[in-house]
Amino acid sequence: MKKLLLGLLSIVSSSIFAQERADTTKMKTDSVKVDTLINSKEVTKKRKKVEEDTLSYLQEFKRDGVKFQFGLRGGVSFGRYNLTEIKDVVRVTSSGLPQFPIVRDNFLNNAQSALGYLGGVFVRMTRGSFYFQPEAIYAQKGGKFDILQTNGTLFKRVNGTINAVDIPLLFGLRFRQGRIFAGPVASFPMQFNKEIEDALKVYTVKDLKNELLSRPKFGVNAGIGFEFKHFFIEGRYEGLFANVIDYEIGPTNNPVQFQMSPSQFQISIGLVK
Repeated sequence: MKKLLLGLLSIVSSSIFAQERADTTKMKTDSVKVDTLINSKEVTKKRKKVEEDTLSYLQEFKRDGVKFQFGLRGGVSFGRYNLTEIKDVVRVTSSGLPQFPIVRDNFLNNAQSALGYLGGVFVRMTRGSFYFQPEAIYAQKGGKFDILQTNGTLFKRVNGTINAVDIPLLFGLRFRQGRIFAGPVASFPMQFNKEIEDALKVYTVKDLKNELLSRPKFGVNAGIGFEFKHFFIEGRYEGLFANVIDYEIGPTNNPVQFQMSPSQFQISIGLVK
């Protein structure tokens, strides 16, 4: 009887150990299969990435469809005014006649930059690495110019701002997280600050608000940006081809042309989705 019990225990123990070995072997096999599957996916992913990296811009353009995105951007600008320097501008009285004794001043550029701001929206149409991006931006464009007396004494330093709505049409090229872009811009000046108005009133009796700003003015935008998922930061330059202010000042019998156009460097951040 004892021998029979020992034999049964031996058989049960052998079955248990065999089952454990089978389970262990199966777990190892499953682990190997999972590791192999993961490695296979990683290899496939790396191979696909290498293949995509070797595509030319034209191949990417043919392969991809058009993707639409919308975004917001805002920031600051560092601007200056490009002034046509003029000399011997005669100050006038409230009647439009020259002051007596006659006083003449010189209008000169000032290289110091002035701070402005901007904000707006855009739509981006992307295909491959190329994109087209029209924007609508409201911007305050700052700048300075100097008015000197003929003896070299500073009569007035004008800190001006011009508020405008800009419509840039940008064409860009994307590369990894970066992008470069350029395109034309139409600028619609809306108003200028009181400091510009007060400075020019000394030389004319006409209504500056109605006559100073003619629109639109055309120019160019160009810059570089970097994107991190939906967030981006960029820097760009904007310059106009025509004068925002083009106006006669001085007495009516001896006027001179006052011409001024802003240029600015912008730094902005934004979101795109």
